[in-house]
Amino acid sequence: MSHPTQPPERPSAGFSIVELVIAILILAIGVLGIASATGYMVRQITLAEVTSERAAAVQLVVERLKSTPYDSLDVGSDTVGNYVINWGSVDDGVITRLFAVETLGPGLQRGTGPMPYLSNNVADTFLVRLVKRR
Repeated sequence: MSHPTQPPERPSAGFSIVELVIAILILAIGVLGIASATGYMVRQITLAEVTSERAAAVQLVVERLKSTPYDSLDVGSDTVGNYVINWGSVDDGVITRLFAVETLGPGLQRGTGPMPYLSNNVADTFLVRLVKRR
């Protein structure tokens, strides 16, 4: 007596709901990671731009001081872009003078937290030694 043979069961095609939920969870974590990294990069680029602007403003004033005759060097103030820059002699010598160049404008503010933040009124002081030319 022969028994009728049943065709072998084929696995069902498609995804189970568990596989779908896990795939969506992995995708969501990846998208959130990219969004977080993008926000961090925008912040870092903004801080770098502000720091570069401050450095360029200080460099411009220092170059002006270098081009001024040594005996005419005095205290002064100027506005370069978003920065107010004040300078004055800290140490007068016969051959050299030490100038303090203070900038006030946008920059990195150190707070109580672990990360610095961008502020509109940050003061930085740079010391520049100018040598009398012969």
